[in-house]
Amino acid sequence: MACLTSLAEQGVLAVRIDVVATQFLERTLLGRTGARQFRIARKYRVSEPAAAERTVRVVDEALVRGDTSQAVTTMLLAAGAEAVHWAIGSPPIVAPNYYGADIDTLDQLAFWQALKRLPSKLRAQCVRFHKMEPPAPRLLEGNIATAIQAASIIHVPFRAVVSVLANRPEDIDLSPFTFDMPPPLDGSAPVDTWKRCWPLFLSMPV
Repeated sequence: MACLTSLAEQGVLAVRIDVVATQFLERTLLGRTGARQFRIARKYRVSEPAAAERTVRVVDEALVRGDTSQAVTTMLLAAGAEAVHWAIGSPPIVAPNYYGADIDTLDQLAFWQALKRLPSKLRAQCVRFHKMEPPAPRLLEGNIATAIQAASIIHVPFRAVVSVLANRPEDIDLSPFTFDMPPPLDGSAPVDTWKRCWPLFLSMPV
């Protein structure tokens, strides 16, 4: 509803219509690529009459790999939507955490795929992650939108998330957005995330 209110304040006629329905409750975030894509194809159903000749704004909690959002975008466009825009309720996901999402390499994340397509000078700005400054976030979102065939994508800024936290930020695992990994639950030393990140960054073509 906040999304609709914001659009209305800008003079945009916006209505809430359920154009995408979930047909079962199984999570599509977890699992290997082949199994996940099979579940994605079965999980979502698009209402063609509701989508046809409309500009659709999809609100989702996060965008991790981008394959679910790409599949849903493709379904909506095939149903006749004029354009599909995504509003993501989190900052960009830049790293998996200890609790996992079956992410074997950083290259599987939509953030890192989009980063590859940026000029080298902007990449250095983007690897500040939650401290990115304009125009890097908008360019990054533009690359992700292109990859999933969407008209646009916008994420909730990190500072907005921190501003509504009930606890102190240092008491909450924000590593998917910051790349600052907390100590493992078994008491061992934290992973040096840059040892995993830096080789990938250096290997990107200029």
